[in-house]
Amino acid sequence: MEKYFLFGLIFLGVLLIICFVVIYKLYKKVNLLQKKQLILNDKLSGQSAEDLLYDVLRNEIEIKSDLKDVHKEISVIQEKQNKCFDKVKIVRYHTTADNEAKLSYSVGISNENGDGLVITGLQYRQGCNMYYKQVKEGIPDIELSQEEKNSIDRTSAGDVIRRKK
Repeated sequence: MEKYFLFGLIFLGVLLIICFVVIYKLYKKVNLLQKKQLILNDKLSGQSAEDLLYDVLRNEIEIKSDLKDVHKEISVIQEKQNKCFDKVKIVRYHTTADNEAKLSYSVGISNENGDGLVITGLQYRQGCNMYYKQVKEGIPDIELSQEEKNSIDRTSAGDVIRRKK
């Protein structure tokens, strides 16, 4: 019986040593994880990784909302910009054969929608006459002279006029 008792004590001693070794290894791993966590927390400005992750998710939602607002504003601006005059061309020419100086002019102004305006100044010896003609969706309200067509030719209204013919 003493033999079994001695054998049991040795067995318990070995198990106890194995338990201490396992506990020591687990303690080392936990200690290493704590050091890594401290380094991570230090790099994350003292915030925990969970708090930082929640902040990132919250910021992402705000950014998505702001992005939708920006897209709406861009759409409004593009719509307004299509209505603004953004193309201008000036053509100078002489009015009559006896007047060689190119003092007469036509100014073509238009937007992306083909709406525009042609301003013409005709220089004569007696003075200067000025006229304007409107262009709506590429169609002038009064027929354009060749010089006026040239003034609006390189604008988007001129492109619309060519497309409608």
